[in-house]
Amino acid sequence: MARQNVYMPQKIYDAIKSIVEERRAEGASSSDANMSSVCSEMLDIGVRVTMNLKKKSEDLNDDGMSWEDLYQRQILEEVSKARQCSQKIFQMLFDLQEIKADSRYDFRETVNDMKTETERLIDQYFDSNDK
Repeated sequence: MARQNVYMPQKIYDAIKSIVEERRAEGASSSDANMSSVCSEMLDIGVRVTMNLKKKSEDLNDDGMSWEDLYQRQILEEVSKARQCSQKIFQMLFDLQEIKADSRYDFRETVNDMKTETERLIDQYFDSNDK
């Protein structure tokens, strides 16, 4: 195993030292939980994260978009198409004279009801303070 001296800020040193003490308190031996092994573990994690981020940034298609970006774009396109279709059908439906004449169906009221229900559903999953 290679050996290298590394300088680090006191804050990082204290954090690593507390991890070592924590592991020893949990019953790890001094050979399992020491500054060297914990630092090596942290460096290993950091290198893997860095390499993963580098790989993700290089993993772009011809458009310069990652697979996740392409997936999100595809989802947005499909949702947009579905929304436009339902709006068109809704508009055509309320253009029918029989429906216009029926006082039970009011286009504006129905649209407002849908907006209210949508907001209620969204608020169930997302905190309204995040807006």
